[in-house]
Amino acid sequence: MSQTSFESQATSDGTIQIADIPIPEFDESKLVYHQLCQADTFDERKGKPFHVDGTHLAVFRYGNKYYAVDNRCPHMGYPMSEGSVRDGVLICHWHHWEFDLKTGGCFLTFGDDLKAFPVELRDDGYLYVGIDQGEREAAKRRVIDRGKRALIQGLKDSSSFLIAKAIAALTDAGADPKEIIQQGLYYGTNKTGDGWSSGVTILTIAANMWDDVDPKDHNLFLVHALTQIGRRTSGSSRRQRFPFPRSKEKHDLKTLKRWFRHYVDLRDRGAAERILITLHDRGYSREIIADFVFTAATDFYFTGDGHALDFANKTFEGLDYVDWEGAHEILRPIVIDLVTRTRHEETSRWADSIPILEDIFLRLDRIWELNQSNQVSLDISEFAQTMLGDSFEPIVAEIEEKLCQGVSPTDICRAMTYASAIRTVRFHLKNEGDWHDVANIYSYAHSLYRAFHLAPSKELMRGLFHGAVFLTYLRWLNMPAARIPKPEQCLDETFSSPEKMLDRLQEFADFQKVFDAEILVNQYINEGHDITQLKHTIAHIMLREDAELHMFQVLEVAFRHFDLSTNAEEKRIHLLAATRYITAQKLMKGILWSTENAERLQRGELLSEREDDN
Repeated sequence: MSQTSFESQATSDGTIQIADIPIPEFDESKLVYHQLCQADTFDERKGKPFHVDGTHLAVFRYGNKYYAVDNRCPHMGYPMSEGSVRDGVLICHWHHWEFDLKTGGCFLTFGDDLKAFPVELRDDGYLYVGIDQGEREAAKRRVIDRGKRALIQGLKDSSSFLIAKAIAALTDAGADPKEIIQQGLYYGTNKTGDGWSSGVTILTIAANMWDDVDPKDHNLFLVHALTQIGRRTSGSSRRQRFPFPRSKEKHDLKTLKRWFRHYVDLRDRGAAERILITLHDRGYSREIIADFVFTAATDFYFTGDGHALDFANKTFEGLDYVDWEGAHEILRPIVIDLVTRTRHEETSRWADSIPILEDIFLRLDRIWELNQSNQVSLDISEFAQTMLGDSFEPIVAEIEEKLCQGVSPTDICRAMTYASAIRTVRFHLKNEGDWHDVANIYSYAHSLYRAFHLAPSKELMRGLFHGAVFLTYLRWLNMPAARIPKPEQCLDETFSSPEKMLDRLQEFADFQKVFDAEILVNQYINEGHDITQLKHTIAHIMLREDAELHMFQVLEVAFRHFDLSTNAEEKRIHLLAATRYITAQKLMKGILWSTENAERLQRGELLSEREDDN
């Protein structure tokens, strides 16, 4: 007969549930015995480490018997072979977790158990350990399940180190990154009363940029995002919302969209949320749901400094990445951004633009009709210069004319993004307090580009005019304008290899030698070296700092539009924009240290053996 035990299991939203699970009888037939060493080499109660067929063991002699357990403490990976035994209790010397030496059972409430293995002393005087033929896969599953529980705890405690430990264990066990990201997205949206936060945005950027960073930095990227989620969640779930009841009477989409915009206008979060999750419940496509959200985001002027549209785009990118698993909860926070963020038509700064833009918006139907019936190309670089003008009135008139001629809205978005990159590289370091403004327009222009690919509409065109006006408001941040390295400009030093150049780039970033870093990137591009390695280095420079949201946004936009463009000067400016923005920020390296220490522990190294740099 099998016995019954109780196991705590974390659901996808992080809730701990207690479930009855059967404990199978011990099956000797599945074991394969491996020789360890001569028994008389053991001291009483002093452990020895072994590595057998991929399994790490700690073996002890106690009371003239021999015992073997997993050598990694389930708490933080400390080697159990360094522990001690007292009265049959194995004690981890790091945080004093205690385990039954015979079974591996943990005495700490909700503490994970150690895996125990049978040991035999045979007539030849050697010890043999029995390991199940499926132990390697079983150990992987144990580590993944433990890592998921540890990740939830790290998020609840807002501990970058606990999060890093969980990520190191999960990735070392071969967990699918999509599984980790889905868990983070769901937790980050379900456990907050705020909107689509910086943490879930960074996590979505991590998903988008997985192939753009060095695989050695993947853990670090995840720890950044999940640490931000931990800091912006309370651990308690938001109040549940439900879709409208099903009935024979069905609402048409036009009515639901009118209602959705109405309740967003009234700042009625609950009503707007219910309409949104009803759309999902009824199986409407992501394009239709996105159209509702993008329309509401552009019903108002540059809502939340562009973050409402930007976060709306990230909502759908994140959902697509996880195949819409958990969409009921992941969709909801964007409504908070739509109803709570600043609407700039209500601010004095935008007062002069209102009559100009409202006049254009009266012609949206005609502009959209002409745009869809005509087709002409646009010189991205040339139109970007137009968008950098000092007065918004002729710029918005030119945008209207281009749209009517049949220029694709996505081309205008690309020109806006390029113009925003120029604003960034011209941003003088004396304007330190306004860095977020240039990041906001850069990220906004890219999100608008993405939105037009997902759900183009006449209402979304308003975002083009909002962005153009904001670009002119930022012209003061380029007065005085910072120097931009000339296309052929190089440093007055030579390098023996591209790798030495990239090492030097990291040194410049360490000392915030921003212009030198830009010139070095310029030189690297001119000499035709591997751009992938350059991207990896710029990303690592950012990830080793306790980077904030805007740094991640700038990096993603720069890399994406570098890849989109076929114009060498545009490509150069986008990489210079990322270099300037990231190297100008000087932050602590707490998340880097947490991640490095966690990875060392996962490899079985001792932190006490670390030799820190002087």
